[in-house]
Amino acid sequence: MGMEQRQAVIVGGGASGLMAAVQLGRLGIRNILLLERAQRVGKKLLATGNGTCNLTNLGAIPVHYHGVGAPAFVASALEAFSPRETLAFFASIGLDCAVRPSGKVYPLPEQASAVLDCLRLEARALGVEERCEWEVSSICRGDNGEAGSFRLEGAAGTIRTPVVLVCTGGAAAPALGGGAYGYNLLTALGHTRTPLFPSIVQVRTETSFVRSLKGIRIDATVRFMWNGKPVGEETGEVLFTEYGLSGPAVMQSSRAVGDWERRRSGTMTAQLDLLPGMETEAVRHNLLRRRELPGRTLEDLCTGLLNKRLGQTLLRAAGLVPLARPAESLTSQEIDRLTALVKGWELPVTGTQGMGGAQVTAGGISLTEVDPRTMESKIVKGLYITGETLDVDGDCGGYNLQWAWSSATAAAKAAAESLRGGKTSGRSGRKEKRK
Repeated sequence: MGMEQRQAVIVGGGASGLMAAVQLGRLGIRNILLLERAQRVGKKLLATGNGTCNLTNLGAIPVHYHGVGAPAFVASALEAFSPRETLAFFASIGLDCAVRPSGKVYPLPEQASAVLDCLRLEARALGVEERCEWEVSSICRGDNGEAGSFRLEGAAGTIRTPVVLVCTGGAAAPALGGGAYGYNLLTALGHTRTPLFPSIVQVRTETSFVRSLKGIRIDATVRFMWNGKPVGEETGEVLFTEYGLSGPAVMQSSRAVGDWERRRSGTMTAQLDLLPGMETEAVRHNLLRRRELPGRTLEDLCTGLLNKRLGQTLLRAAGLVPLARPAESLTSQEIDRLTALVKGWELPVTGTQGMGGAQVTAGGISLTEVDPRTMESKIVKGLYITGETLDVDGDCGGYNLQWAWSSATAAAKAAAESLRGGKTSGRSGRKEKRK
């Protein structure tokens, strides 16, 4: 082991770390080292969008971001490196993209590996050294604690550098490298971490009836209710599981559930509208008509209206048993009870699937301690913090990766300016001419 000197060190080889490396290289910074504690970089990026990588969203504006002060904090970085500039950047490194009507952007081959490969190829061409299985145990402010001079310690040695970019991501998905790694490095330097909780995550509910629906997917509206007040709502695909609810609509609206689970204040329920395209009175009339169909029993009352197994489960939840009972025996009050369940089936929520099932971490390093224009620490000069490590989490749909790209670009530009004494050459997002 020995001491080595670098012009810039990036801690973390995820989306924001790789983007920061490329942008620093394009701004003329050399002798860049990217450190990743895992066996390979980009493990979480490879899993994004089930391997297809929804890499941005054209609608990525501040309202889609959460955290204490997050909407105001993210504005300048998103404006400086917008989704359109993200598209231009990826085109410049050889990745063609397709924009869907929803505004979501995917790589044309729909492979997350293509995103990772293009970033790595560009970083390599710019001379960035990628070093895996190198875990930083501490970041020290030089030998005498002077600003702008750092010593990174690890089992594999010591590295000195005037600039450190911490791009370690959040605590979500520990199987893909998530954890408290970055937070611990930064709190040791005096930073504050806000409470962490899972976001974009599956939700656990009381399972007496839900368990029998495992594997069924439906289009529905899910509304999370805290003490009877709506705190999250989304319409789309809902997946029933053995533990509760999953699917895009549930995960998109799950942030409030994660926060409630952390606080454990009051009660949380999930309210499902199983036929969001049909008004309540129309559902009631439909069920009344079905009651009159000849020879029908309760078992087949909802056949053709709802998934058969779902319809039978709703009847049991409404106390309408046995299912062999003739449909014509249903009273108007019983029809009303079933209608209410179709339009607002309430399931007590017991929690979430935790960080292990989450796509994103809510909470992180306090935004009051970071300059929103540059991502530079207000506590430690020369230290930059990006992406999910900060107390910023976006909605589902490409918003979190856009924050990774934008915050990394802001940090790289500011770090390059610092290294050049306030002057930079080239423009972030565009390639300098190579000599």
